[in-house]
Amino acid sequence: MLDVVKTFAQDRPALVSVSLALAVAGHGLLTWPYHWLNPFKTLQAGDKDMINLAVTIYLGTAGAAAIVAGLAGVILVFVIGSPSPRLRSFRDAAGKPLRKTWTMIIAEPFAGTLLGILAAITQTTSGRIAAPWLFELGIVLLVHGSLRLLWLLREMVAIVGADDHEATRDDRSITLDEIFRR
Repeated sequence: MLDVVKTFAQDRPALVSVSLALAVAGHGLLTWPYHWLNPFKTLQAGDKDMINLAVTIYLGTAGAAAIVAGLAGVILVFVIGSPSPRLRSFRDAAGKPLRKTWTMIIAEPFAGTLLGILAAITQTTSGRIAAPWLFELGIVLLVHGSLRLLWLLREMVAIVGADDHEATRDDRSITLDEIFRR
């Protein structure tokens, strides 16, 4: 059962994202009858200091999400452009699920950035009640995209390590003619 869930999560990142968005929506809806479930009560107050604090938190998170999206883009460019036979083989074997993951590791942090900015703007309007939930969704998508990025990065590092090991071994090999020079 755990393998089925793992395969589903790895191969269908968009469905995982939709599931996470539904979980955030469910959390938001549950806080109406159960106020104790709302971790954002203080930030939703009309107090000017709390509004400023919330805007600072939301924009800071948006900045962090933008950095993650940029890092994901750089890693993606190097992986796509690599002439390594092992990486080519990995890209070919992984196929469509890998392409979906590549898209999500950039799209989700960008979505987190936009949601953080939108939460900051919303916090200063009469729609303040929605701002924390936009922020929470942004955080959840950022974390999901970051975890996917780390998973993919770990795989890429292993492949590059194998390439380096093989190249080093080939560089260190000495022919018999070099040992027994006449």
